Amino acid sequence: MPPAGFLSMFIIATLLKGRYSEIDPCSSQCHSIKEGYYKRSSNYTIQSTDIAISDNFLSEGWYRFDSLAGNDMVTWAPSIYQCGTIYPMWMNGTLPTESDGEVNRTVCIVGFYESCSKTLTIKVKACREYRVYYLVPAPQTSTGYCIGEHSHCPPGQSSDSGFTPCVDVIPVNTSPAVNVSLENKLSNNARLKPVEPVFKCLFDEPDAGPYWYDTYWYINTDLVKVVESQPYQSNQSWLYPKDWVDTYNLNMVVKCSIRVRHLERSTPGHHNYSENFKAGMFPSSYVYGLKEGETISIKFSVTVPVGCLDVKRQYLCKTNIYILTPEYKPSTPSSSCQNFSGQGDVFFDENGCGIVIESSTWWEEKVLNVTGNTDGLINMKDRDMYIKLGSLRDGAEDISGVWYNFSMPNIQISISDEDRNMVYKVCGLNTDPRMITFDRLSWTAYLPGEFILYRDKRRKISVHVLFSNCLQSPNSVPCACGIAVRVENSLFSYRSCEKISNRYTKPMIHHEIVYQKCDDSQMEIELRKPWDTMNRIILPTGAVVWFSFGDNDWMNNLDVYPSVFDEDNVDGMCGNPNYNLDDDFIDINGTVFSVFSSIVDPEKCNANQAVWRVSMNSTESLFGAKVSLDVNDFEMKKYCDCSTETQLDENSIANHYTANCSITTQAVRCSSKYKSQKLTSACTYNQNRFKRDANIDTVGLINRSEDSDDSDDVIESQPLYYDPDFDPNPVFTLSWKNGWTETAARGYCENITLNNPARVGCRKYIAMDNFTDVAIRECVLDIRDSGTTDFARYTLQSLNHFCFEQIKKYEIFHIKNDFEEESVVETIGKLVCPNDCSSNGVCNGGVCQCRSLYIGEDCSHPISAPPANLSLPRNGLCETSKRACAKTNIFGHFRSETVYAKLEKFEITNFGRLTVLSNYTTQATYINPTIVRINFPTNSRSSSENTWGSGFNISVSYDATHFGDSLVIIIYNDVCYSCNASTLECTNTSACQDVSQIPKVTQNPKKPNTDGENTSLPWIISLCVVLVFIIGTITVLILLKKRHTGQFSPWCVDTQKLRYLPNHPPVQRYDTINLDLKKSTSQNYEILKPPVVGRSNAAFDG
Repeated sequence: MPPAGFLSMFIIATLLKGRYSEIDPCSSQCHSIKEGYYKRSSNYTIQSTDIAISDNFLSEGWYRFDSLAGNDMVTWAPSIYQCGTIYPMWMNGTLPTESDGEVNRTVCIVGFYESCSKTLTIKVKACREYRVYYLVPAPQTSTGYCIGEHSHCPPGQSSDSGFTPCVDVIPVNTSPAVNVSLENKLSNNARLKPVEPVFKCLFDEPDAGPYWYDTYWYINTDLVKVVESQPYQSNQSWLYPKDWVDTYNLNMVVKCSIRVRHLERSTPGHHNYSENFKAGMFPSSYVYGLKEGETISIKFSVTVPVGCLDVKRQYLCKTNIYILTPEYKPSTPSSSCQNFSGQGDVFFDENGCGIVIESSTWWEEKVLNVTGNTDGLINMKDRDMYIKLGSLRDGAEDISGVWYNFSMPNIQISISDEDRNMVYKVCGLNTDPRMITFDRLSWTAYLPGEFILYRDKRRKISVHVLFSNCLQSPNSVPCACGIAVRVENSLFSYRSCEKISNRYTKPMIHHEIVYQKCDDSQMEIELRKPWDTMNRIILPTGAVVWFSFGDNDWMNNLDVYPSVFDEDNVDGMCGNPNYNLDDDFIDINGTVFSVFSSIVDPEKCNANQAVWRVSMNSTESLFGAKVSLDVNDFEMKKYCDCSTETQLDENSIANHYTANCSITTQAVRCSSKYKSQKLTSACTYNQNRFKRDANIDTVGLINRSEDSDDSDDVIESQPLYYDPDFDPNPVFTLSWKNGWTETAARGYCENITLNNPARVGCRKYIAMDNFTDVAIRECVLDIRDSGTTDFARYTLQSLNHFCFEQIKKYEIFHIKNDFEEESVVETIGKLVCPNDCSSNGVCNGGVCQCRSLYIGEDCSHPISAPPANLSLPRNGLCETSKRACAKTNIFGHFRSETVYAKLEKFEITNFGRLTVLSNYTTQATYINPTIVRINFPTNSRSSSENTWGSGFNISVSYDATHFGDSLVIIIYNDVCYSCNASTLECTNTSACQDVSQIPKVTQNPKKPNTDGENTSLPWIISLCVVLVFIIGTITVLILLKKRHTGQFSPWCVDTQKLRYLPNHPPVQRYDTINLDLKKSTSQNYEILKPPVVGRSNAAFDG
């Protein structure tokens, strides 16, 4: 556009602006007139037949109102459902005078709980005889401006305009009040006297009577019932459940009015209204503040009784008000887990806890306890949660249905974060072991044995750790080789050492894992996969236990992260997480002694550690044979919307009235395809898998599941025991070994620790210096005590895990900003993998994702290198009298869940061992890092009467191509034979027949006996000839049967039909009878077959 065009437009716009600035909205041409809108009056209550006024459709502009109900906007807050709408809008200010000119005013929108839930800005100008309003559309539906304060005169009143103010024709005043009580209900059963809640409009009878009364009943301002011309206190004027239960639910507002008549058919007077009566159950407040770890009590008042089928049994009648949980209903079948706050339908489901209202004591105050759960996160801000209470079911005892489908408005719980008090709180146990308390006190556990690491002083929750010598030299600093977690009557233990000793302890053939009655209500257990580094156990207090075992069969790391519930409530070697070093150590007398330093000398270490020692022979031990898990009927709490819920054998929720709330808890609905990865689902399977026996021989033990269907689930284990030379208080000689010095060790440890990429990355976001110093100190001590750097990588792994867990505690680090490609958690998660995945994989979330040619937690193991150092149960012998011998466990260390087994079948006969009969490759079932299981082919049993045993050469592979050394298993009848898996020889025993009658095996079964093969050849040929003869005979008989002319034959009776004849006579043997039968022209005759002879009637009864 040329410059001249811009100049022309500017001049025109300036002129128009000046023109419109001179327009007066009082002019009739400048505003719209709304006439007759009397329903906008503040005295008009919206009726059920009305359509609520919705000014969200209003066009913005100037308006003038002309109505007999009033022409100005109301300047006070009306009630909800007034002004012909649901949410009235009123002016929060004074009406302007003519001298004020055009002014701005604030308009408030009335909400359910507030008189000014939202605000708008309008303009108002006073003209000579009226006012005009510049109105803007309402921000929501069913919301309208409230204009005028008058309403139509009711019957019995009048005025010049027909609107208020009105004059009573016959004024008679009353002061009614709504009351509710249980009243008798008619019943067809004379033995029952049911009662139901009834509302009454009570008032004192006026003087100068008697009068007749009209009673009006309102629920939520809706007129629901009118009873006219009734005498005083007539029960016809009551409001019964049948009048409203099908339309309204409790937590409603009930109101009544009385109109008085002088005569039964005279004109009634004015309405005498009662106050609003809140009917239902109401909390003392709808908004509460709560800290994580804190419990508050919400008190409720109940204003409506519970009906009962029989008043004589009123003590049995009750209604349950449940805590309702909103759940997300996936909009697509493919959804697995989605948050309900997204798109989709929200519905409510009843939990097994809440409040009980008993009919006999309905008026008593009710209490709901609410606990703020810890979410383990340092939150960005506090959160608002909501409690929904209601009942979706009708009680069989109350036929009135008054409390059916009851629903209470949400109770808001504002939860403040307390997890920041637990920041940097971790009790750690690393390598030899080096300990650190919750309050960062660093020390070394020098004593072997079982010790209490963490113990809840309020409940029977504890974590025990097991120490034994792991180095070749005697009286060396011990290593951790077991962890046991007890929560009430549940136990989980994981052990890798055979005994407690001051000398070198041989690791077990496979790790022992014991479950007993564990479930998610007591503890959540997640055992690591081969590619993970840590196992996790979540305690019901919110504390989290992490632990890991290395390839050397010793525990490398054990960390306990406390919750906000633990401060001043726990003890043990971890201490008390209260930022006070002085109470972390106690002596044998229970006296707290100060250490004055974050580094503790060995003498004080031993004094403190000895206090927490547990004898393996005591009932307090979690590893011994006398474990006692009594709980004293303690009621478990669950981490859900309800603290406790009703059980199968309970019919009342009276003892379940505590709700748990968490800052980050969100309702989640999962599809049926989603499967939890928690291993607690396997607890039932592993429950009492084997029993510990205190009198067992310490040389070895073969344990087998007591379930006969799983007789092949054989594990080799033995109870934990003390070495005969065990000294609970050994004297240590701490010195440098293998040429190492403190300077050299510190230089090495500082180099690998300070240059650790994960530490460098974490320092940008959290404080790491203190824990870095601890890691360097522990690394130096490990080199001193072991003379090697073998433990250094585990120290780095522990530091990385601490770094990552602390980063994950901050909610803000989980959020990705618009200008960032990934969150801080994602960034650090790529730095903390062990050994940086050996450059053979990608680190993501602290877990290595190995390339196709590598496996293991750090991707260091080539997939072509098969598992080594494997063994079989019972030295490779499978005795058919004791086992099904359909499968076998294989013991070893497995770096992948995908394991293949190649099986070469052979047989051992009285002539020696034959050559391999078949080859078979199958995928093993991964059980845990030290056990896999394989199934034998279904035809693995012996194929010849001369076979004394069969077996397999088993070799294992990760890639189904490169297999390792063979293991040998022999399957045999141990009643008749005795076999040796090493020599592959079997001998006959006298249990079956005389040994002299069977040729002895003198050949080496490893070399096939060609003479034996030639000897068996004639037998095979003879067998084939016999089979051919039998087949020929059967063929001839079939042909003869087809040529049969229909004459009765004793071989043609249908035995299958006789089998199902009821009450048939006993079977007898009959001679053949010749019958002269004529052929039927129908081809649908039945061919009879002879009965089965020589069997009882039971054989025919099927």
